[in-house]
Amino acid sequence: MPLGLLHQVGHNANWNIESLQTGCGNGLILSPLHQALPTVEKLSPELRAASLFDPQFYLPNSRKRKLLSYPFFPEQAAGGFATGTFDEHSLSVARACVDFQVEQGFRKVVVPTRYLKEMYPEYFQMQEEFSVNSFLTVAGPRPLCLSLAVKASMIEHASWREMLLNWVTAFHQVDELYLMYDHERDTKQVQDANFLREALRFFRQVLGTGLKLTIGYTNTEGLLFSAIGDPNITMGAFENTRIFSEDKFVESEGAVRGPKARIYLPGLLNWVQFQDALQIRRLAPEVWQQVHMPTEWAEQALSQPVEPTFNQPALYKHYFLCMKAHVDELRVMSLAGRLDMLKRRIAHAQRMYAALEPRVQVERHGRGGHLAPWAEALETF
Repeated sequence: MPLGLLHQVGHNANWNIESLQTGCGNGLILSPLHQALPTVEKLSPELRAASLFDPQFYLPNSRKRKLLSYPFFPEQAAGGFATGTFDEHSLSVARACVDFQVEQGFRKVVVPTRYLKEMYPEYFQMQEEFSVNSFLTVAGPRPLCLSLAVKASMIEHASWREMLLNWVTAFHQVDELYLMYDHERDTKQVQDANFLREALRFFRQVLGTGLKLTIGYTNTEGLLFSAIGDPNITMGAFENTRIFSEDKFVESEGAVRGPKARIYLPGLLNWVQFQDALQIRRLAPEVWQQVHMPTEWAEQALSQPVEPTFNQPALYKHYFLCMKAHVDELRVMSLAGRLDMLKRRIAHAQRMYAALEPRVQVERHGRGGHLAPWAEALETF
């Protein structure tokens, strides 16, 4: 399979769907956390056939309303999830979840796993007893996609990477791994060269086994993973679709304040606050021409008299088009060509940030602190 680009769907899934229907991306990863069962069932057969349904059993006692619209979600199916008694329900849950995915005609049946924060000695046994064994039993001989959410530290340790790889490849029905990582940080972009280097090594090992690989919840760092082969990488609208964490499955009290609108500037390989982008356009127009990719959606947002809000679609649809352009450019290259291109893109972004520094004070998440670690990871993996 060629390098793929999937929509990591969250709230306002119609933005992703509309973009996909106009040729932007290769499919969806659907989220029961954000789409209730009737909403998924109303999707066209063509859309479902290009997409994966992620059952999202990561926090099986979640009480989020849309998750509970699925009768096979553990908290709902067991009348209240408890680790010690769930084995009584695991086969019926597996049967209902597999049947749903088959009936809806998704690209492949996804086997859910539980998100475990600790690297328990019995980690793999716990996963098998929770869901994997029952799903493999029920699914029969059909090819399966195994979902797995891991802590970043599991990827960073070579011994854990080896155990993960040995475990996944032991299931002969599994021919695809849908992997996401919980990389805790106080920045929006990954700025950890060690983690990215080890992730590149691990993902290269996964592809080397012949497994297909889909890497979920990636921000722009997903582009780096094209240097090791042809995984599926993901793009999402809101930030909680561009970083994996357990928090999104936990019920929260009170209203959450919305973030300021940001626009993705491909020449910086980063999102910047919209007001900062306007400053760049006004105070450094020659830099703006080299970092901004004009799209219908970006120009619509930039031309309106008031600043767009974070919950309007234009800036996200612009990002989807930028990611498509990045991936289309990389897809046709050899691995050596991709590596060279990524290095050149990073170096160009660093030069653009250097040119901006004396003229525009960019808010901290919109700065280029991620670029040197990215370059180091690509140089050393």
